[in-house]
Amino acid sequence: MEENKSRLAYTFYMLTLFLCGAVLFLIGFFPASYSVAEQENSVPIDRPTTLHGEKLEPPPPSYNSYILFLIDALRDDFPNESTMPVAYNKACMKLSLHVDIPTVTMPRLKSITTGTLSNFIDIALNVGHTEQVEDSLLHRLKQRNAVVSFAGDHTWVHLFPTEFTRKAANNDSFYVNDFYEGDKNVTNALESELEKKDWTLLILHYLGLDHIGHVEGHDSPKVNHKLKEMDKAVKKILDHKNMDNYLLMLTGDHGMADGGGHGGNTAAETTVPLYLYSNNCSKYTTSTKRYNQIDLTPTLALLLSVEIPTISIGCLIPEMLQTLSLEHQMYAYFYNAHHLLNKARVKFGHESVRRSDYYVWYQNATLLHKELLRPLRSGDGSSASKVHYENAKLNYLRVAREISGQLSESLVKFDYGLIAVGLALTTATSLHIVLSVLFLDIATEQLHLGRLKLGQLLLSLVVGIILNIVGHMLDQLIISTMLQSLLLVLPIVASVYLTIDVAQALIKIALPPLYSRRLKLSIPLPLSLLACFAIRTLSLGSSSFIEFEYKTWYYLGNTLILLIALKTLRRRITKANVELDGRHLHKIASACLWQQRKIFVVLLLLTLMRYLHRLTSIKSTLMLFALLLFWARLRKFTDTPQAIFNGIAFMLVYSFRGLNGQVHFFVLPQYLAARFVLPVLVLFWCCLALVFVLGYRTALPQQHSSHSLLDGQGPRSNLLKLLQTNLTCSFMLVALLHKVQNIVLLPTLLITLDETYKLCEAYGTTARKFSVRLVHVYKIIMTIFVARMFFFYQGNSNSLSTIDLTPGYIGQTSYNPILVGFFVTLNTYSAEIHSFLYLIVHTLRADLRNVGIIQMLPSYAKAADSMVAPLYAALVMLPAAFYLCLMVGFRYHLFIYSVFSPKVLYDCYTVLVFYFVFLSTSLYFKLFKQDA
Repeated sequence: MEENKSRLAYTFYMLTLFLCGAVLFLIGFFPASYSVAEQENSVPIDRPTTLHGEKLEPPPPSYNSYILFLIDALRDDFPNESTMPVAYNKACMKLSLHVDIPTVTMPRLKSITTGTLSNFIDIALNVGHTEQVEDSLLHRLKQRNAVVSFAGDHTWVHLFPTEFTRKAANNDSFYVNDFYEGDKNVTNALESELEKKDWTLLILHYLGLDHIGHVEGHDSPKVNHKLKEMDKAVKKILDHKNMDNYLLMLTGDHGMADGGGHGGNTAAETTVPLYLYSNNCSKYTTSTKRYNQIDLTPTLALLLSVEIPTISIGCLIPEMLQTLSLEHQMYAYFYNAHHLLNKARVKFGHESVRRSDYYVWYQNATLLHKELLRPLRSGDGSSASKVHYENAKLNYLRVAREISGQLSESLVKFDYGLIAVGLALTTATSLHIVLSVLFLDIATEQLHLGRLKLGQLLLSLVVGIILNIVGHMLDQLIISTMLQSLLLVLPIVASVYLTIDVAQALIKIALPPLYSRRLKLSIPLPLSLLACFAIRTLSLGSSSFIEFEYKTWYYLGNTLILLIALKTLRRRITKANVELDGRHLHKIASACLWQQRKIFVVLLLLTLMRYLHRLTSIKSTLMLFALLLFWARLRKFTDTPQAIFNGIAFMLVYSFRGLNGQVHFFVLPQYLAARFVLPVLVLFWCCLALVFVLGYRTALPQQHSSHSLLDGQGPRSNLLKLLQTNLTCSFMLVALLHKVQNIVLLPTLLITLDETYKLCEAYGTTARKFSVRLVHVYKIIMTIFVARMFFFYQGNSNSLSTIDLTPGYIGQTSYNPILVGFFVTLNTYSAEIHSFLYLIVHTLRADLRNVGIIQMLPSYAKAADSMVAPLYAALVMLPAAFYLCLMVGFRYHLFIYSVFSPKVLYDCYTVLVFYFVFLSTSLYFKLFKQDA
């Protein structure tokens, strides 16, 4: 038992170190800020007032009032004549904006107000809004004592806590079940602000459309209803008596994917409309051009008559400047090009800029601009002046676009020091645990992988300190505080220590003549399993394989099951044929084929699971059948009282979905159905609690029994009973969280795992030389493959836009980040979590006597903590470590942020989820396993 405890502790340490390395890698690969490395006073803040000796006058404010009407998740094709007739028909100009990734709210608001790109890691920081301390339009307006009012998403208030004169923030912005109440508050604030005449800028941020998309999808009937509500709000502004000289900008922070989410890089997510409204539409000309979202910042700065934010790298939107005089338009193009040229000088150096093509364009533009000043001021509209004007404008725009593109590319910065430390730690821990599992019997005695060596630790400490000092001296480790520098020594020392361990072990394995006998693997490695696992791992190097990874898992998973089934069938037929001297071969083959009929049914089920989204017409019947089948499959894990409450809970799950109108149910008025939702959920939680209490009540009193699992008590052991109770309760909760069409996946997962495990046992027992460990290896790898298949069956992908946030808010009336995160994680990673837990429970329950093998020592069930958990952890960590290495090689790839980066977040989070599941399971092993 002590050895098993040490194996669990070792696996825990390896997982912990791996996650520390992954965090360091992500911090180095996605630095928390994208701001260009420049001092605040490096780029001139003030607007230019001279040009080659000629005095320039910045344009005055173009309008008295500015309104930024922001509809969250408003994609470009949503507004039209039927959905938003007033907004669509009365727009002076309709433009489109390209939104950079990540397409989530907080980074988009930063881009709109600062004119710079956001870091991809901002998608993880979207929940914990940090104060925007950098320069922005709001900072500039506050310096001029302009009144800025706001109503809507409280993300703005977190980013700009002191910049608003008046604010009416929606404090429950993340509560996605709120479709209307928050937006009504915004409209009420709008009505109040329209009666006032003191504000310069009014920002409105409506969230209802985004919430509808998350909960019901982009094609929900409520989308059109919400758009009409937004149209009425636009009409309020356009028809109000106080709106005499205004500019209304209707746009979205990001779009909406076809599934209703966002965060990815599809056209529906990265394209938003920009509709302009004014009381003088005649000055605008029609345009269908598309600009970048960051271009809105410098354009608004010119219209507001404030300085362009220092960190802005956006260009101008010429169509929005048409109300300015030609002289002021020319000043606007000059000012933006001048601003970007100064940033280029700071970033690339004066000499580099002087040798560039865009500097020549800038010089030509300024000379033409100077020649134009006198004709423009005198009102000369000759054709020569117009030609000079167009040429100067063209050159200024060319300069701005070229520099903006180069600055955008230069913002991609990597902290190679942290990347190297993180990569070393993740790689070393992965190889260490793989070698430890492969050479399980000799890992401690001969390879010394599980033993702490004081001398090696001291050497690693010295080397780690030296590397830390050298890294700082060479500016490869950029750490802001002394404490962080000291803490960084720990992962460096761990990396060095584990690398020495791995190197020594590989030398001993590769050079057998130096030792008395060759070191042999303790665990058999079937070629077919290794081939499938290797294909899956190597496919990570292709962006197309990552985007369509589900097809890889569907193919490899089904192929592997079919391959093992055919091999087992052949072995059975061969064995029976030999025993009967070749007689009745046809009957033998038929009997053996019938014996494996269930696995072929499973393959058929797995094929059908790929088309769940097409079964909406029978989803009520399908849900009832799935819940009944699920209850029957869980029956073996529960006592009769538990099974009764489990069944009641499943009936309540169906009732909950029926009251929400998702399945057929009793016809009730909407107000009455809404009243019953909360009591139904309360009763469900009561049933769940009773199943939990009954399971623990029957297990815990036996805690001091002299019998143990290995003494023949089997299912009555404390450990097994508790784990089965946990598994049952977790499955019950997931049944509540899953979408209606996905509930059928839960019993199908149990059936697939059961039949796959039986197939693995049959395959192992028909081998010439039986190996318990071979059966374990097959079950572990098949569990991983089945779990990943069901992860994608559920509708998940490697795009962040497919994350379903709705389960996080079931039964909640406000936003609780811990509960939301827990429920969303449990729902998203349901297959991963429950497949591992089921494997542990199955291993503890399994008895190979039913397939003709007498139980042997060490016990089959004992491997749950000594081999199954460590090997499972190794196979989870290894692909993630390999992918981190690929990320470094692909860091300048065209799709690094759109395809590869979301995948790395998914992989690292998968390891984190497994870490917590493993930790909780290990605690039960430590507390309740009684085999001495």
